[in-house]
Amino acid sequence: MKEKILIVDDEPQIHTVLGKLLEKEEYTVSHAHNAEETFKEIDRQKPDLILLDIMMPKVSGIEVCNRLKENPATKDILVLILSAKDAQADRIEGFTHGADDYVSKPFHLRSLVRKIQHMLQKKT
Repeated sequence: MKEKILIVDDEPQIHTVLGKLLEKEEYTVSHAHNAEETFKEIDRQKPDLILLDIMMPKVSGIEVCNRLKENPATKDILVLILSAKDAQADRIEGFTHGADDYVSKPFHLRSLVRKIQHMLQKKT
């Protein structure tokens, strides 16, 4: 069974690059550009892992993560934060609100894929 990954970012380039890469790795990929789309996509097709940007319009990725982890129906979805915010305080905030891991932008594509593979293997 193919694992499902939801990419949540307001930058179209991130969707293009990560989408192609993850599909090549044989993951099922879906996309959201803001919090509202994220929750609709989760209802439509519950992902195994979410790649989540912090800085998005209206509702931040931190708030999205917090809502996911507080909801019994979505608390087990893995959340990997991808953010340009690289300060230690930002990382701590992400983990405090339930993120399973945190990667700073820019990131190395192959390293990110390995991290995703590792997270999904640990889940099963």
